[in-house]
Amino acid sequence: MANENDASVNIGGSVNKSKVRGGKIDTVLGTEPTKNNVSVSIDKDVTDSSKIEAGTIKVSESIDIAKLKAELRAEIQPFVEQLAESAITRNEAVATEAIKEEIKANLTLKQRLLRALKAGGIETLKAIFNHPVVSISVETIKGFIEAS
Repeated sequence: MANENDASVNIGGSVNKSKVRGGKIDTVLGTEPTKNNVSVSIDKDVTDSSKIEAGTIKVSESIDIAKLKAELRAEIQPFVEQLAESAITRNEAVATEAIKEEIKANLTLKQRLLRALKAGGIETLKAIFNHPVVSISVETIKGFIEAS
C-alpha cells in the first residue's frame, strides 16, 4: 500500500466571504506505508470575519537501514555478478554506466536506493555496491539517483 494523504476541508454550514484553508502534510521517506489525514469540519454558518485554517502534520517514518541495505544488496549483487563475468564490464566506467542503465530502467529500485542513501549516507551505497571484481563509482551512482 502506498502512502495516502488527505488534507481536506468539509463544510456543513454556509461560508460567507471567509478564508478557509486546508491542512498540510509533510512526510519523510520511510519503508512503511502511511495514511495521514488533516481536515477542518465546519458544522455551522461562518461569517465574513472568520478565518478557518487546518494545521500541519509532520510524519517521519522509521527506516530499518540494515534491512533495507541487505535487501538492496541482495537485489543488486546478481546484476553485479553478471558484470564481473565480462572483461569489458570490469572497467569502472563501463560497469558504472551499466548500473546506471539498470537503475534508470527500474524506478522502484532507484527510489529504494535514494531512500537508503538518505537514511544511511554514502557508506550504505558503498556496502550495497561492494564487489571484489567490479569497481563501481559510488559517487557517480549517488549523483545519478539524486538527480530528478
